[in-house]
Amino acid sequence: AGAMRQMPYILAGVFLMTLQPILVTLSQNASGKLDYSPISSTLLSEVFKIAISFSMLVASPSTTPIHVTSEVVQYSVPAFIYFVNNNLVFAILSHVDATTFQLLSQLKTVFTGLLFRIFLSRHLSIYQYIAIVQLACGTATSQIPKCTAGSHTSGSSSLWGVTLSIISCLLSAFGGIYSEKLLKDKPKDSIHWQNIQLYTWGILFNLLGVFMMDGSAVLRQGPLVGFNGWAWTVVINNALNGLAISAILKFADNIARVYAHACAMLVTMVLSIYLFGQSPSPQLLIAIITVAASAVQYNVKVDPSPQPEHRVDIGPEYEPVPVSESISPTARKPAERG
Repeated sequence: AGAMRQMPYILAGVFLMTLQPILVTLSQNASGKLDYSPISSTLLSEVFKIAISFSMLVASPSTTPIHVTSEVVQYSVPAFIYFVNNNLVFAILSHVDATTFQLLSQLKTVFTGLLFRIFLSRHLSIYQYIAIVQLACGTATSQIPKCTAGSHTSGSSSLWGVTLSIISCLLSAFGGIYSEKLLKDKPKDSIHWQNIQLYTWGILFNLLGVFMMDGSAVLRQGPLVGFNGWAWTVVINNALNGLAISAILKFADNIARVYAHACAMLVTMVLSIYLFGQSPSPQLLIAIITVAASAVQYNVKVDPSPQPEHRVDIGPEYEPVPVSESISPTARKPAERG
């Protein structure tokens, strides 16, 4: 029953995460650039998320009373982590090429598995840990065809970019784990009320980011400059995707989230072959097989019951009996000769 309840949220997450890069590509101009501000787009997505959450909270009957307590401050932690991480990407991409960034980004899968055990005290078998590493390798393999002779400014700047990428992966994993902990610590609380607390901080931090990064442009032209129809679909899709991920963390866990992200990444690459004329590659096929095998291995139930001792079969057990009883009278009587 639990798996059936989780599945709609996981499938919704895969679908929306698959659409995300496709819609961003469609929202670009002829030169492949964005006419709108990505930070403003993120801020608008946060506004949509809190508006949807508030509407669903009002519409849904709730038996748990809603109180604003000091716990609302705890929701600032994942919101601040996501805010820092989103802006850290710009610094990372100025030091490493996009392919290196994508390859290193798969470390967040491994970090999620480790933090899953440390902070949430969830026991994973050795086979599940291997499956998580296999998942990271599979998704990284899908990015290998994009490797080119990247133009790094210097060895030190490349090392700095790699360091920032690892920090970004750790922050991303920690943000997801912390969000799951907050959502599950109060299982009776409405997920819509929990989302409102999280997205309120998200709006505050992203509003700060808009004025930090695009303050002059926003004051001069307004926050909606450059937004076209595709840009608005990106905003709405990101909002729905955030709500789906929140539901995955509430009713499933972070491991389901990373598997959903991996599946969406591969589905996007397959769709890009037909939508944007990209060439298929053997690496993509290997990645799909590896990720599928990882998912099967992670979900295989290992029987924890101890195995019976191995013993050598030397025939049926018997109890020794006296010699006088072991030979029947019939057996002692010599056979008659005819």
